Amino acid sequence: MTKTQLMTTRYHANFELDESGVWIAQIEEIPQVHTFGRTLGKAREYLVDALAVWLDLPIDDVKDSIDFHPVKLPAGVQNIVYEATAARAMADAATEAVSELTSAAALALTRDARLSLRDAAELLGVSHQRVQQLVTQGKVENIPVTGSGIQGVAQDIARNLKEFLPGGSKENLGALAIGVTVGFTIAWAQSQE
Repeated sequence: MTKTQLMTTRYHANFELDESGVWIAQIEEIPQVHTFGRTLGKAREYLVDALAVWLDLPIDDVKDSIDFHPVKLPAGVQNIVYEATAARAMADAATEAVSELTSAAALALTRDARLSLRDAAELLGVSHQRVQQLVTQGKVENIPVTGSGIQGVAQDIARNLKEFLPGGSKENLGALAIGVTVGFTIAWAQSQE
């Protein structure tokens, strides 16, 4: 292989925690390139260094050519990590959806219903300063007043859930996420009455 080919090749790194608590790292394509580290971060750093030495290239030339696979963990631990990652993704999607819906509501209340910033703030449960920010931001970004509403929130959460949960039918996971989201939304709406 030429030096240019070596620089443009994608390498794949595997990490495994051994019984002594040390991370073992290896490049799949070049088994001779392996190292270890007491922390995952150090093992990654040392693996980049080892690949650079093996290829006789500067570290900066090889660091972006490595795809790091997820670490190998015991099955029970891995499932908990997947669940935590999925929950974080769902929370991020819900937060983003709430932000978009709040922006659209602030615009609708002030522009279409012609409410004051303070009245809009009281209805939305935010400060009048936050409504001002949302209205100003909406005018700059031309946020549409009619959003995708609850269905959009459910779709965002379903998309993130399908991305992060392993196994099972993707359609079933999506339906589950939509059902959970709609249930939460209905319960929240009822509690506001």
